[in-house]
Amino acid sequence: MNLSEYAKYDATGLAELVSKNQISPKELADLAVKAIELVNPELNAVVEVYSDRAKQPYLDKLPKGRLHGVPILKKDLAFSEAGQLSEMGSLLTKGFIADITSTAIERLLDAGAVVLGRTTTPEFGLTGTTESKLSGITRNPWDIQRTPGGSSGGSAGMVAAGVVPIATASDGGGSTRGPAAYCGLIGLKQSRGRIPAGPGRSEGNNGLSASFVLTRSARDCALCLDIMNGPAQGDPYSITKPERPYREEIMRPLKKMHIAYTNSSWIKSPLGKDSKKAVHTALRKLEAEGHTVEEATPDYDIEAFIMATTVVACANLARDTDVIAARLGRKVDEATLQSTTLECYRYGKQISATQLLDALGVFNTVNRSVGHFFARYDLFVTPTNLQPAPVIDKYYRSEPSEPFTAESWQSQVFENDSFLATFNTTGQPAISLPLDETNEGIPVGVQFASQFGDEATLIRLAAFFEEALPWGMRKPQIHVSKRIPVK
Repeated sequence: MNLSEYAKYDATGLAELVSKNQISPKELADLAVKAIELVNPELNAVVEVYSDRAKQPYLDKLPKGRLHGVPILKKDLAFSEAGQLSEMGSLLTKGFIADITSTAIERLLDAGAVVLGRTTTPEFGLTGTTESKLSGITRNPWDIQRTPGGSSGGSAGMVAAGVVPIATASDGGGSTRGPAAYCGLIGLKQSRGRIPAGPGRSEGNNGLSASFVLTRSARDCALCLDIMNGPAQGDPYSITKPERPYREEIMRPLKKMHIAYTNSSWIKSPLGKDSKKAVHTALRKLEAEGHTVEEATPDYDIEAFIMATTVVACANLARDTDVIAARLGRKVDEATLQSTTLECYRYGKQISATQLLDALGVFNTVNRSVGHFFARYDLFVTPTNLQPAPVIDKYYRSEPSEPFTAESWQSQVFENDSFLATFNTTGQPAISLPLDETNEGIPVGVQFASQFGDEATLIRLAAFFEEALPWGMRKPQIHVSKRIPVK
């Protein structure tokens, strides 16, 4: 198998080849490592390759699970492995060795996946771009002048470029769905409680964060959800079990749904024509299938919501940063943190317990409003972003040249992703699907949110659109099939 052939397969397909002895885990690992070597110099999306895991002694011990022998990559945030570096995009944590393995990555390892390395993330995952003083700027394979999004931009770039079929991602305010839209991938943020956040914490960012994967195919998304879902010992709560394996949802038809949509910006910044067009394209396909579609949107104060999210995010950042700094014996200052992170840290240190509770009170108001909204609708459709992947020179935000505060900077972070964070707060599942592209061939995503606990509908929806508006044949400018070395 050459790299061009390798990149045509999703994880499900590669696992089938391994199970039939048509290719070995060693051959797949070698192909993935070669793919990283070919495209990473242009994309800067991988910070470490685990070369020992491409060798036979490691591969001989792989569990015979549903991802046996499939090479994957992990985001260098929220997916720690005991004994491995976990630097989280920060100079403060450079050289930090994790002492626990997160349940999310453990389940992928137990399924036989070969985690070959770490992908880039912005400092502590705080931005909608992937850039840091530690690793530099990560670029989008569709156009290296554009961002792949954040904070899962490194993972998104590697999956889109055909290096691996899946890579882990986390989403605290759109950090899986945004990069999925920018890079032409499927990005699911599952319901709160579907996949454990531990064991290092009971939940991420007061329940805002969700850890999962980015994929190119609907069946890989379903497969990983089957592998990773379910409570762990000591979790603070658990969610209702799925009615059946998510892989079975792929073949099940969508029920007739009452669908709401919005194609208007929720903030002052305008919604771009490409994002509007993508939503209308999706709605036409749904209406043709007999679904009822009407324009409607939840009613809540978006500015108050953004402010509350800033409070919660910065409070969590301050606490986590202090814990890490104390453990490593390092100072939190201009030498260890980027200016934006440091400003948010200092803001977080000033937040009182009552201010945090007030912010959670705003979240409750949003949850009730959205809950009443979903009592009338099965599905809510929005653009994933105001605009497709922005040009990096116009969007580089780790070290702003203009004066800023934590509040003003967080508002900028929310700007292009303003449709996303609502569902981190409500805990509902939401998925971005790559349903359209610009005239320049840049992917455009559409977001679909369903009722709490109803990932099944989103998996069926992904399978439906994968056939109705197929995206699998599209290839970015930087892709392993276009970088095959001449012998």
